[in-house]
Formats: sequence, structure tokens, C-alpha cells
Amino acid sequence: MEDADTTVFYNDEDDCLDYECLHNNVEYDYDYMDSEKETLHDLYQHCLSPSLFDTGHYILPLLGSTILFRLLVHTEYISHQVFHMLSVIIGLYIIQHYVYESLIVLIVFVLFSYGILHVPKRWHKGARIFLPSFLIIAYCELSMQPVIWHRIRSVIMTMVMKAISVAIDTNDSNNLPDVYSYMGYMFCGVTCLFGPWVSFKDYLSLRYSSSQTRWWIICSIGFAFLSFVFLSISNCWTQWIFVDNSWKLVFFSYFRWLIAYRDALSFRTSHYFVSYVASALLVLGGFPLSSSTIVKPLYIEFPRSLVQVVIFWNIPMHYWLKTYIFRPSIKNLGKFGAVIITYLISSLLHGLNFQLAAVLLSLGFYTYVEFQLRATLADTFDACVTSKQCTKKKCIHKYNSHNCMVFMTNLMFSFGAIFHLAYLGLMFDTSDLQETGYSYNHTINKWAELGFASHWVALATYCIYLLTK
Repeated sequence: MEDADTTVFYNDEDDCLDYECLHNNVEYDYDYMDSEKETLHDLYQHCLSPSLFDTGHYILPLLGSTILFRLLVHTEYISHQVFHMLSVIIGLYIIQHYVYESLIVLIVFVLFSYGILHVPKRWHKGARIFLPSFLIIAYCELSMQPVIWHRIRSVIMTMVMKAISVAIDTNDSNNLPDVYSYMGYMFCGVTCLFGPWVSFKDYLSLRYSSSQTRWWIICSIGFAFLSFVFLSISNCWTQWIFVDNSWKLVFFSYFRWLIAYRDALSFRTSHYFVSYVASALLVLGGFPLSSSTIVKPLYIEFPRSLVQVVIFWNIPMHYWLKTYIFRPSIKNLGKFGAVIITYLISSLLHGLNFQLAAVLLSLGFYTYVEFQLRATLADTFDACVTSKQCTKKKCIHKYNSHNCMVFMTNLMFSFGAIFHLAYLGLMFDTSDLQETGYSYNHTINKWAELGFASHWVALATYCIYLLTK
């Protein structure tokens, strides 16, 4: 999915919305911070059991709808038009059941976006769908209550991404989708709630393709199992492991960073939970296994670089941003301009939120500087220290990863990536603000508590890059 000579410096810091769709429907009275270390039995009784069982019960209608969708995919006795109409019905049911506040807005947007596809090109000059897409996001941001908008934001974002991809793919073609297939794609019950973005071509190929592995049931169960493992880590294990208040007394100067890492880890594992639920639904719904990989936690928790984190945080959205934003922009704006535009579009897709924009734009600057510095070091010392590791059979550097200095350099950048992730992920804590979105003051105060250390390190890295350039 990623070209060897192209690196994209953006990320989709998936907001907690999808996770909150489940998490906010399950209330727990278990308070870790004000209690002594609980036993494993108490942890199971007060957190693990209600968290896992209530969440499993909550997603049962979604699983049933996905199985029904799969049966329709492999039913040869219904026409394609009927299949797409049934896909719409299933999607509308899921939206009505889980995020009914967005139903009318989504119907209006999908119908309007389909009409936009038929506007002559001379009237829109290739930007036909971008303006309506961001207007619908702005409308939701300004007109809806913060709690509601925060719940439905990722659903709107997925719809917008689908509409933009169809508009761009058909921009130079007169082969526009018919209304049945377009509506079926937009409201596809497998992806309308948790995502991820899938291409219109992949959706249409479901009826013709038989490439799914015969082990699809095992794969789906495996994804579901991993999702619940990460849910337990996010909800229970992180708070339980880092609860010992005695650490404050012994390591007071490091305690804030420990809490920052804990909150960031809790946020990341909640994202892994949502991603693996979505992967399980994709496989269960009939999509091929090759397109069901959304996230790779090991590449994020033990990263070679921040660029690697960006790529594997949300693989489908990474591909979408690279294909529809970064590559078209780089022709006119250059690499740095394309990076800024890509991260700006990513933040706008998440809504008019200062915190998300600050995190994404910071990450964009971090990854750009790191990529350029490591590329310069690799060229200067002929060493394999670039952001993306060379394959063992195709490494062109004199000093490869087996060299001690190369290994230590890459390890240093890995620890730097973990440091930046703890700093950036600290924003997404478990405070009451998560239900309405995090404010400007919340963001600044959280970073100020850590002395804006990550930004200072990034600035120092940029200065080193300028000196070595």
C-alpha cells in the first residue's frame, strides 16, 4: 500500500468517538485513582466483567446486521439493484439504532453529494465535493450539542471520505455510479458506523469476488478477541497497573510523565479496540482479508519512527489521504506544502476542534523534521537510519541495521517517537471533557504541565536538521 519512494507525513489521530459510542453506554462506578491497589478478583468483578459483557451485548445488533449483509452478498437470486437497496436499509437501521441524531443529516448529505456528481466540470473545476463536505461538518459542529456531535463525528467523517473519493475517481470520467450503487456504498452497513473507509470499487467487487479465505470465521473471531483484549487494557489494566500512589513520593519528578504515558496508552488501546472491531466486521461482512487490516499495534507501540506510526495508525485513512490529498497537492505545493495541507484536511475531517488540529499539525511537523533529518544522516554516513527500514535484500547502505551505531541511532529515534506519542496522546485523557470534546484551555494546560517538552525537542531536532543540511 505504501510506495518505496514515497513517505506521507500525516496521521489520523482517531478521536475517541467510535470508542465512546460503546464506552459511553456502559457506566462503571469503579474509581482507581482514589483507592488502594485492588485485587485481581475486584478488577474482574468491577471492571473487566461489566466492560466486556456489556460491550459485547451492545454490539450484538451490529453483528447480526453484518451477517445478514454477508448473506445478501452471496445470494445470487437478487439483482444488483435490490442488493444495493437492502444495503441501504441495513445501514439506515444501524445508524438509527446507534447514532439516530445523524440520520437526517446523512440522508440529506448523501442525496446532495450524488447531485453534485452530475454538476458539469466547468462549473466546479475539480473541487465539486470538497466544499459541501466541509460545510456539512461545519454545520454539525455549530448547530449540534457538543455531546451529540462528538458521538456522531466519525460517522459523518466516513461518509465525507466516501463521497470525496467517488467524486475524485469519477472526475475525469463520464462513468458515474447509478443512484442504487452509490446509496448502497454510502450506507453500507459494514462500514457506516465504525468505518473504515473502503473504496467504491472494493464495495462493488463484493458481488463478483470469491477471494475471501475459507478461514474467514476464524479470522473474524480472532479480530474480535483482540478487540476485547485491547478494550480490557484501555478500560481496566492501564488504570490498575499505574494506580500505586506511592510512586508519587519516590519518583515525583517523573510521575507526570508516567501518567502521561498511561493516558496515552489508554487512548491508543481504545483506538485498537475500535479498529479490530471494524476489522472483524469487514471479514464477517464478506470483504477480503487483505483489505481488513486497519491498524498494527506493534508498529505503534514499538515504532522505528513517527512516520511508521502515521502509516499504521489507520491504514485505510492513510491510503485515502495519500491518494486523494497528498499526491495531488505535492505537484503544486511541494512536499512541505503537501504535508501541511494533508494534515489540515485530516483535522478538518475531524471537525473544528483546536485540540485535534494542534495534535495533528504538531505531528505533521514532527514527522516531516524526523524524516528529513534521518534522510540526511543516511546519505551523509551511508547508514540505514531512514524513517522507513530497508528490506534486508534491498538495503543499499554500507552500514545496515546490524551495525552497532546504526542500531543505537535507530533505537534513539524509537524512544523519541514513544516520548512524542506520550506527549501528544496525553490530550485524550478520561476526564469528563471526552464526552463533549477537549477545549483550547485543556490542550494548553496539559502540555504546559509537561513544559511543552515535546515541542522543544522537535524544535531542537529541526535545528540539528538545518545544521546538517
